[in-house]
Amino acid sequence: MKIVKNLTNFLKDQEYYIDMFANSLHIYSYLDLISLSDNLIEIKLKDFNLIIEGRNLIIVEMDNKELLIKGIINNMGFKR
Repeated sequence: MKIVKNLTNFLKDQEYYIDMFANSLHIYSYLDLISLSDNLIEIKLKDFNLIIEGRNLIIVEMDNKELLIKGIINNMGFKR
């Protein structure tokens, strides 16, 4: 079912989407990577910045529109 969801999101051409799994976070259509450390990642999306706090955070996949972040995510928030 995950493949169907990802394909649907891609075909709808959404401005962005965020999928959260047990130990990873998939972000589609981000604009910029603002800050990166093993306990804080800040990502620029269209209307806000996404702030991810946790432990052992790493970006395992990155291209011009997508990020896959793994680690222990304790908190996520938005900043305008």
